[in-house]
Amino acid sequence: MRVRPLAFESLGVRGMATYVETDDVKMIIDPGSALGPRFRLRPHEREYLALHQTRQDILKTAKDVDLLTISHYHFDHFIPNFENWKFIWSSPKMARELYTDKLILAKDISENINTSQRKRGYMFQKKNKDHAKKIRATDGQKFEFNSTKLRFSRPLYHGPHETKLGYVLTLTVETPECCFLHAPDVQGPMYEESLKHILDQAPDLLMLGGPPIYIRFKLDEKDLTNARQNLVKLAEKIPTVVVDHHLLRTLDYEKYLEPASSAAEDAGHELLTASELIGKEPELLEAKRKELHEKEPVKEEWYERVEKGELEKKS
Repeated sequence: MRVRPLAFESLGVRGMATYVETDDVKMIIDPGSALGPRFRLRPHEREYLALHQTRQDILKTAKDVDLLTISHYHFDHFIPNFENWKFIWSSPKMARELYTDKLILAKDISENINTSQRKRGYMFQKKNKDHAKKIRATDGQKFEFNSTKLRFSRPLYHGPHETKLGYVLTLTVETPECCFLHAPDVQGPMYEESLKHILDQAPDLLMLGGPPIYIRFKLDEKDLTNARQNLVKLAEKIPTVVVDHHLLRTLDYEKYLEPASSAAEDAGHELLTASELIGKEPELLEAKRKELHEKEPVKEEWYERVEKGELEKKS
């Protein structure tokens, strides 16, 4: 099995886009990436270049995949069918290029979904049903491609119990040789049922969305403590744990991970970021936005080009 991160916070953007290839099937999980508001500053030029690069990587990789999966309908996890250059770098043309002739296994929009995601999911299906090969709701479903098995979880909370952020699906990809689990936006996990599900799958490699400690003023400290303790349990049990996404929107992520890192080391396991999985140092551009604007000011003319969907790489 081959697993390659395409878009993550440690690669300079928001997302958890992941390419997975087995002997039987090729797929991209959550084929999106985005930027976000932070520090009351516009994203830096370097962030936009990273967003453009990840978008091109997703579209290029998607040309040869059999299927796409969507865990939930936040814009850093799929490409919507409208034009937005400010944060998402999306357009109808881009979406059509990605979804045409693909089997799409996606979160059900009829139940266990909040209002905003139901609207986004409805528009996603409406805009793509005629040119996608097929769009299937996959909550709790299993699929087989010869010796490769896909298992989607039942809907799990996007963070703590009864969060208003809605639900997400995890995806287990299992072959006779390896078990990989992609667990986006479970935020630690904070929710005990999410922890139980992950451990029950017994993955060799876990790709996990960590907690958003950069907005801890909005969170219950009990949930953050619970997430930290659960990360230790995962590090003790799973040979390779990749922690990324929300957690890496702050430079303090390593301190938060210290107990889990120690547990992994004691067990002879690995605790990594997505970038480290492919041999790169984390590039936390959003977390460094203030510093980047101070050291490398961006000209207004450059933002005018961004608004038109035009990017010019640094010379």
